Amino acid sequence: MTLPHQSRQRLLYFYVSAVAVGAAIALVSTAWNQEWDLSTRLVNGLIVILALALVAELSSVKMHIGTSTMSIVHIPLIASVFLFPPFLAMIIGAATLLVVEALVRRKPIIKIVFNISKEILALGVAASVFYALGGHHSVDRFDVEPLPLVGAAIAYSTATSMAVIFAVSLSETLDFGETWLRVYGGSLVYDVFSTPLPAFLAYLYVWKELFGVVALAVPLFVVRHIYVQNLRLEQSGRELLELMVKNIEARDPYTSGHSQRVAQYARVVAKEAGISFRHVEQIATAALLHDVGKTYEEYGALIRKEGKLTPDEKRLLQSHPVRSAELVSTISTLQGAIAKAVRHHHENFDGTGYPDGLSGDDIPIGARVIMIADTLDAMTTDRPYRQALPFERVLEEVRRFAGKQFDPRLADIVLRSQTIRRLVSVASQAALQAAPIAFNRAPPSKPERAVI
Repeated sequence: MTLPHQSRQRLLYFYVSAVAVGAAIALVSTAWNQEWDLSTRLVNGLIVILALALVAELSSVKMHIGTSTMSIVHIPLIASVFLFPPFLAMIIGAATLLVVEALVRRKPIIKIVFNISKEILALGVAASVFYALGGHHSVDRFDVEPLPLVGAAIAYSTATSMAVIFAVSLSETLDFGETWLRVYGGSLVYDVFSTPLPAFLAYLYVWKELFGVVALAVPLFVVRHIYVQNLRLEQSGRELLELMVKNIEARDPYTSGHSQRVAQYARVVAKEAGISFRHVEQIATAALLHDVGKTYEEYGALIRKEGKLTPDEKRLLQSHPVRSAELVSTISTLQGAIAKAVRHHHENFDGTGYPDGLSGDDIPIGARVIMIADTLDAMTTDRPYRQALPFERVLEEVRRFAGKQFDPRLADIVLRSQTIRRLVSVASQAALQAAPIAFNRAPPSKPERAVI
């Protein structure tokens, strides 16, 4: 069940308030038990770890999904749990987020409060697990005890991710699983790989103080720089393809926003079909890029042509899924399932489609989802040769061509989906506002396939 927007907003504010109160209680309780005998070595450690945390957070990288960032700030923050009392570790986390979020990024107060509070709580949870498993903080001695060290790192990552995912889920009206996929779905390997690094950082500080920290920090930031360059290269390629999508749709006002709507419909159909979260996102990406091959000049005249295509023109147009897949495959992260879904999105369930004449389950599930989402948008929007069809007529077409053009299971989902009905209604209203003048065109009679 989806909560109304206002209810979610109230729940979000309540959630942030609860996290803030929890953080305040955690700070007060740890401060009450804090030993205030601060040695020079401990003070130096606080300064070094805080400085490293600030540099790490200031150099975080925005990911291509949502507003998430990739940062190595968790390494010095978790290391602070191994080196300092819980209260001081929490203060380092709070000070880092306060400086970066409030003074540098200038985020809204609710985000500042939440980010600082969740950091305090996550470090408190990590410290609690660390001590429960037999760990002892110290800047003078480092005991290699794998269970408390790894347990604290996992506890911190779990607490942070759960807090962020729930907040994003409420603020962006996404379900919990989809939010996890978008924010953390691609970073699991990175998180597992980095688990031992906080312990190594703490050990290096105990061993060589500042020199030891620098000895780890320099290669860390070198690796981060390489990662950032690869990430930016992939993002540039993805942005280029999205630009091609906009260029295609700019040629024909009747298809403006088509790819975005197809991606939206495809995501809903895939989710309601019970497909895994990661595969749903792959299908949505393929849906966004399914017609990107039409950016080639030879398709321009065909896209704008209002009359019937000649046999040669039809054969040329039917080559666009292959050209689209070739373009998509130029980005390594889009190869495999995404490229295959793009290539086969015009395959009919009964084997009469193109380019390879696949049928049934031989057609990738992503391609089957895009086929029905693509046709759904085509039928519910104005085209040069006809007006948009009423939604009930669209459902008749989907029912009629289930098992022929469409996967019958996916067709049944579209017929029953209230979300699809709502999205189509919203898209239709937006189209009416953008182009209030109706077109006098009759829909074709006796179609051999669903109207597109």
